[in-house]
Amino acid sequence: MTLLEKHLEPLLATPTGRSFGRELCTEMLSRGTAKHAGVDEMIFQEGDETRGMFLVSGGLVKLVRYTIDGREVILHLAQPYRFIAEAALFLGHYPATAVATEPSELILLRQEDVFDLMDRHPGFMRRIFDAMAIWMKRLVDKIDQLTLNDATARLAHYVLTSLEQEVDDGRPGGSKLTLPVKKGELALMLNMNQATLSRALRKLQDEQILAVNGRNFIVRDSLALQKASLPPLE
Repeated sequence: MTLLEKHLEPLLATPTGRSFGRELCTEMLSRGTAKHAGVDEMIFQEGDETRGMFLVSGGLVKLVRYTIDGREVILHLAQPYRFIAEAALFLGHYPATAVATEPSELILLRQEDVFDLMDRHPGFMRRIFDAMAIWMKRLVDKIDQLTLNDATARLAHYVLTSLEQEVDDGRPGGSKLTLPVKKGELALMLNMNQATLSRALRKLQDEQILAVNGRNFIVRDSLALQKASLPPLE
């Protein structure tokens, strides 16, 4: 089965695919090259020369950077039919490392093909720049998140922004969030250890703000969650 046969209809069912339309999605998939990655396999490394950008077509990919002492900082989790490495097209190198957190499939769109599509399809160019603007917002949110010294505030902020992202992606949103990763990886994303995350979760549950069942979070009191996401008063 070709990439086009396998992925055209699922892609068209997403907000990105609908915004592109069938003609552009067809051309994009026809030019793509399938890449497969196993658990913990590196797809590209920070500093590598840009080959192109990727469409995650299955599995889950995390974008990370590493501190001087080797500690991992998760910048973003890319789920199916999300693009990654758009900014790298203009930088000439990848600014972060991409690692598969589960068996994953990606579609590589070579740099020269992306630029050709941008020249011939204004809608595709707008999508690339929209994606870069979203990345800027994610990084600003990440800075906000990491400057919150209170672990409960970081967790509450993460839940709120994740629910907002579901709405931005065209999903119903609401009060239920399913974590795309294990809680240990969530702790890394929030720059805390797993014991601290557990205490923050317990606090939000004890205050009847969140209900937690495995990876499923249900917001019981959205107003209280918003208040919990704010820095504590000095």
